[in-house]
Amino acid sequence: MPTTQLAPVLSYIRKIAASDAGVCPTDGQLMARFVASRDETAFTVLVRRHGPMVLGVCRRVLGDWHAAEDAFQATFMLLARKAKGRDGPRVLAAIRSWFAESQQ
Repeated sequence: MPTTQLAPVLSYIRKIAASDAGVCPTDGQLMARFVASRDETAFTVLVRRHGPMVLGVCRRVLGDWHAAEDAFQATFMLLARKAKGRDGPRVLAAIRSWFAESQQ
């Protein structure tokens, strides 16, 4: 891969790594960063933080890997779409709550 194509990838990886260094922001802080500046790193951290649980529940409930992948993507697409409105924090709380209950 030519260096010119690799530079944006390395920059993105550095950005993600830097977001995890030191202080761990809360979900609310990450949502605020995403809403304020469409900070992809903040959203990536949210997906990394909650993604395994969401995907696990989707797989158990749906029983089909492809349907679970679709539901997983739809969950986070809904969060991204609703984040800017007043419903953003409620959507994230509902996702956490529903998926936490589904794991029990």
